[in-house]
Amino acid sequence: MASTHHTAGPRDLPGGLVLRPATSADVPQTAALLADRGEASDAVDLELVAASQGPEGVGVVVDGDRVVATMTLLDETVHLGDVAIPAGQIELVATAAAYEGRGLASALVAWGHERSAARGDLLQIMIGIPYFYRRFGYEYVQPQPTWHRLTELPPPVPDVAVRAATSAELPQLEHLQARAQTHA
Repeated sequence: MASTHHTAGPRDLPGGLVLRPATSADVPQTAALLADRGEASDAVDLELVAASQGPEGVGVVVDGDRVVATMTLLDETVHLGDVAIPAGQIELVATAAAYEGRGLASALVAWGHERSAARGDLLQIMIGIPYFYRRFGYEYVQPQPTWHRLTELPPPVPDVAVRAATSAELPQLEHLQARAQTHA
């Protein structure tokens, strides 16, 4: 797998803002921004990515010491038949409400594309808000399923217990995920 460390360093943006790779110290603020602008699970996702891949794959725009926008570049592999294609996946994009309309998401996505290309990715993918990411040059290539929000707990299934997974079960969960996506 390609290295996630690159030379794309900080860059100055208008208004004294700076776009740069996140540091471990940025993770709590970035997680809070994602939870505020999206869902609480986005903050958990960010913390998992930072713990497993390092915070450098997360781009942040800072105003002084305050994180005001963010984007995460995941290291992915797309399989086309027997061919493994290195890919970058843009995820967890958010901008603080007071900083919207300044082109920060565009700057972060462009920065993510540059980092993805620098590490040798041949493809960039994104799963996100329908139609929003077309403005960054993305096209739909696979139908996305319709999601339904649960409004009540489903009835229990006999002899099936539901509980939180443990870290020891992660290899089994990865195997199940890979198997579920075999035909995708």
